[in-house]
Formats: sequence, C-alpha cells, structure tokens
Amino acid sequence: MESSALTKFISIIYWILCFLLPVIYLIIYHNKVKKKKRKNYNRAFGVAFVIFIILFGIKLLLRLNVAIFEYPNCLINNICEEEEEDIPVNKENDKTTKKTTTSTSTSTKTTNSTTKKITNEKTYAKVKDIDGEKISKGKTSKGYDIYEINGVTYVDGYLIANKTYFLPEDYAPSDTYTKADKEATRQCATCINNTAYQAYKDMKADASALNLNIYISSGFRSFITQRNIYNRNVKNNGQQKADTYSARPGSSEHQTGLCFDLNTIDSSFANTAEGKWVNQNAWKYGYIIRYPKGKNDETGYIYEPWHLRYVGTELARKLYNNGDWISIEDYFGITSKYDE
Repeated sequence: MESSALTKFISIIYWILCFLLPVIYLIIYHNKVKKKKRKNYNRAFGVAFVIFIILFGIKLLLRLNVAIFEYPNCLINNICEEEEEDIPVNKENDKTTKKTTTSTSTSTKTTNSTTKKITNEKTYAKVKDIDGEKISKGKTSKGYDIYEINGVTYVDGYLIANKTYFLPEDYAPSDTYTKADKEATRQCATCINNTAYQAYKDMKADASALNLNIYISSGFRSFITQRNIYNRNVKNNGQQKADTYSARPGSSEHQTGLCFDLNTIDSSFANTAEGKWVNQNAWKYGYIIRYPKGKNDETGYIYEPWHLRYVGTELARKLYNNGDWISIEDYFGITSKYDE
C-alpha cells in the first residue's frame, strides 16, 4: 500500500536505461570502427535492438509474474494490493438501489467568484444486521453490547472486522449493488452494500462537481482473495511487516462489502486535492477514515487515508471529531490484536 519515492525513482531510471544503453552502444561502435574501412551498421543496430529487447523483456517478465498473482500494483509499491477501476453505474440497477435508500433530502451547490462549495444535508442510515439469531458476547470496555449473528460480530449494531473479530470463511455480503461471490478469486469494485454504494455515488458526484475525481480502486474481496493477497505480502516483506498493512484472511473489512480503497493506494493520497476533500467530507456521506493517522496501536494498521468504511452519518460525525478522527476501536472500547 505504501510506496517509497526511491522505488519509483529506480523504476524511472530503469526505463531510461532501456533506451539509453542501446544508444551508448551505437556511439561506442561508431567511434571504434570509424577508422576502419568496413562498417557493419546493420549489425550494430541489430545488437542495439537486442540490448533494448533484453532490458525491456526483463521488466515485462517481472510485470507478468506479478499479474499472474493478480497484484498489478506490486512493482511500484512493493506491497501488493489488487486494484480495479470503478465500474460505470447501470441504470437498471441504479433504480433498484434508489428504492433501498431510506433517507431523502438534497445536496445544494453554492458558487462565488473564487470557490465552489458542496453542502450535503442528506443523512445516511447505518446498514441493518444480517438475518439470523443474535448471540450475546458480553460488553466492550465502554459498555457497548457485543453479539454475533452466524459468526459475524456486531458492536452496538455495527459490523466489526479486525484483528480481534474475524469473519467466517464462507461469509459474503448479500444486499449489494453487484452480487458478491464468496468463491471469487478477484476483487469486485461494485460488490458494495446498496446503502453504502448509493452514499458513495453521492459523494463521487459532489466531488466531481468540484472537479475532483474519486473512484474505487479496491472493493469487495472474498476470503480467498484476501488470503492470496496476504500470503503474497508476507512472501515479499515478511509477516511482521505485512501485518501492519495487510489483513489476514477473515479479518479484512473488504470482505464485509462496507468498505473500499479510493484512488491511489498510497499515503500520498492524503496530500492530493481529492484526499484532503475526502478527509474533511467523507463523514457527511456516512463514511469514515477507518485507519486514522497516529492510531496504529488502536487499529493495528498504518495510516490509510484511502481506506473508507461505511457506518452511516450518525456515527461518522462522531468519529470525524472535527477533523481529529477517532478510531472505531477507541470509540467502542474494543481491541484489534491477533491472538497468536
């Protein structure tokens, strides 16, 4: 998820060398044979071309190797996350989604000579529990009820998935914009809960009105998909480091269908115009920055300005805390630690 500037710099230098080395060879060849009567430039150009193909081929093979494991962002970040483009809204599905939205109001736009501001007065309800029998699991350290439904943990009516509370291997959200497949081996950007997805579309539209472009780069992941991603990250960086940014299968919020990663899966997103706007306005659409800055010990993960989780406007406003985000773990009084 988090890439270094050095890695990107090295990648750029490599591409430059792919073109520069063949040219250097031709210059050396020309200077070496200029005093000779016979100059085989056809052969020289052939050798230069072979040098380019070899260098380009090495880079291509590395990319293909990554693609086989479904991690196209690996070479840039050295931390593997699968990315998908946001899929255009289907009008027929859009009509169905609108019917499921429980709250109504309007977003108003006000414009002056220097700025354009979006005022969203709509409220977004939290997602209902899944069907099944509630089994009490006691209370949190702050007195909130903990219960399970079919192995899925809820705290005060909010689904929880972290290092302490795992999802069942066969769990997949049902009330989604696009049907989620628990056996899927690839991600699905639009397999998001209908209520959450409608809120995302409103947020995207309001951002677009300000000439900001936000899109889902990583949405729903099945248990199988998360296992593949996690194993790859452990292989590349070791388990200790992988556990700081990559969830073990069953502990990932991506399996809930209530979260997604926006745009560039990189800490640099926080410094973009889109990242700054999302940080200040996501709560208005019922979304929170799930892993806030400086809250690693509480959440168990590094700061992820791109990772949004839907909880509804009521809780999102409290966690926003006037810009000083509170983590879910701190708010409810729960932990996020693997039982090793």
